[in-house]
Amino acid sequence: MTTNKLTLGYWVVRGNAQPARTLLEYLQLPYDQDLYKDQEAWQTKREGFGHRFPNLPYLIDGEKAITESDAIIAYICLKAGKPEMAGKSEDFIDFLQIKGIIADIRVGLSMAVYGAKEKEDIPKIIEARITGNGGTKFNDLNEILGEKEWLMGYLTYLDFCFAELLERFQDMDAELGMTTLEPYPNLQAYLKRFIELPRVKEYRASERFKARPYNNSGAKWF
Repeated sequence: MTTNKLTLGYWVVRGNAQPARTLLEYLQLPYDQDLYKDQEAWQTKREGFGHRFPNLPYLIDGEKAITESDAIIAYICLKAGKPEMAGKSEDFIDFLQIKGIIADIRVGLSMAVYGAKEKEDIPKIIEARITGNGGTKFNDLNEILGEKEWLMGYLTYLDFCFAELLERFQDMDAELGMTTLEPYPNLQAYLKRFIELPRVKEYRASERFKARPYNNSGAKWF
């Protein structure tokens, strides 16, 4: 495994880049960050990006640049010599299925925090798009995690993505009077288990970890 530093670029928020940050820390891959505070700073970088598909987040490894969140975290797994963390071939279809379910939940959450007119409207949108019509997804994931330690039975990058979502719901529950995770003890135990992973715990106790904000200024909850 090479020790050349990677560069992760994103806004100065947790956002879509946080699973990649936590994964880099867990896999102990050296990295720097390009953090953008405003659109003007990113636009300047974008115009001189020099690679196809300029977007945030991005990951730069020498002459290679990767954009799109799923591609970035899969690349990190391969870079660290842990291809199984991007899904084993024998259960890759199940891996993709759960990946799609997590993506649906992430989109619903994003629509709630960015689409709400007021912060007080967020719980209603969450109920309509996630815990109401989409409640079966939480039920099924809760059942899976009652039988397995991790979503696939072994740790994959899906766990880094899903744990990040669950922590957001946990904080929203506490701050907005919601009860999203209350009916799902296995999801709560899973989040605690993930946060207690030694390398994740060490990262979260360091100055490199920024607990907030989760979202950019366009959101109604940060």
